[in-house]
Amino acid sequence: MDEQTPNRDQGKDDGPPDASPEEDQSDGADVFSLPSAPKGGNEPDPDDAVAFAEQEAFGPRNLDDYSSDEYTGSTTQEYQGLAEEVSRAAEEQWQQQAVSATVPGVGSGLVGFDDVTGAISSTEEDYEASEQALSSDLAMRVASALVVFGLFLGSLLLGGWWFTAFVIMVMVVGAGEFYATVRTDEYRPLALFGLLGVVFMGLGAHMSGAVAIAGWAAVFAVVTILFLAVTPRRQPLEDAAVTIGGMAWVGLLAFAILIASGPQPVAFILFFVVVVAANDIGAFFVGRAFGSHMLAPRISPKKTWEGFFGGLVIGAVVASVLVTFPSWETIGIAKGLVAAAMVGVVSPIGDAAESMVKRSLGVKDMGSVLPGHGGILDRIDGLLFAVPAIYYLFRGFGLL
Repeated sequence: MDEQTPNRDQGKDDGPPDASPEEDQSDGADVFSLPSAPKGGNEPDPDDAVAFAEQEAFGPRNLDDYSSDEYTGSTTQEYQGLAEEVSRAAEEQWQQQAVSATVPGVGSGLVGFDDVTGAISSTEEDYEASEQALSSDLAMRVASALVVFGLFLGSLLLGGWWFTAFVIMVMVVGAGEFYATVRTDEYRPLALFGLLGVVFMGLGAHMSGAVAIAGWAAVFAVVTILFLAVTPRRQPLEDAAVTIGGMAWVGLLAFAILIASGPQPVAFILFFVVVVAANDIGAFFVGRAFGSHMLAPRISPKKTWEGFFGGLVIGAVVASVLVTFPSWETIGIAKGLVAAAMVGVVSPIGDAAESMVKRSLGVKDMGSVLPGHGGILDRIDGLLFAVPAIYYLFRGFGLL
């Protein structure tokens, strides 16, 4: 054939290309773009339309068409000033940022340095806000406790109907908290009958003694049952149980009125309250420091046997100290230790009873009437079973 097919390898030794790499560089070209095809014998035949189009669109496909100097000159030109950029970036201050990462089975998200190191970073403002919140909560707890203790002590010193009124008020608030809490679990107690019941139990204790407490509790229990018997209810048995149970449980505090009616009301009530508080505080701190054996894990997981015995010991020590003062000399060391032991056994039962109720209802506190402490019932739960026990113990000792 007279017409020769153009050879792409022809002319690779024909000398350097006419155009330098700098002349074919275009603005914004990729850093790995190659210079345009060298001119010379390597140009395709214009009659070969496919080869000519490829040459115009993509340039030469054979790297052998370039000399090493041309390739080096073309690539290094794109990196001019790179060293200065790296040096300048190294001098800048970098801030930690979250990075996007994909976790198998979780999906993609932002992962920061806190997630990698496990450290929790917080600003100074966050720290100050947290400290202020803790300080405010502590101040609120102390203030509410002082208010309640002031009312208690003032009514006790005034004596008579003043103390009776204080006890009745506490019982009404506690019973109201109980009925409001059980309503959150679809119970419908007859709160009016229960509240009237604790009021008359307190009045009966002041005027007639222990028999009146049981008598009024029985009266309102019967009234509740009769009312539910003639009133259509979806669950009358449950409603009767929570109504009568709440009234009888909170109404046990009425025995404090009987203790206050004895020959030494201020001394006996303060002795009882201080020993209960010492037992509670001792159980808390001993259990927190040394507790490892659960007392009732299904009812109150935080109560331990170590805390239980710690409360007994601390209560006994406090009772032993109190009976050395003239106001409590009539109790004596032996009776004081027996009373402390009685409190140490019965008071945790009252606390566990309330914990069982709260756990079954799925609540943390019975109320919020005392800021920082919860409800009244949360504070007197240990007293409710201990008050009648101390009353009958003191009567057995001939102190009442």
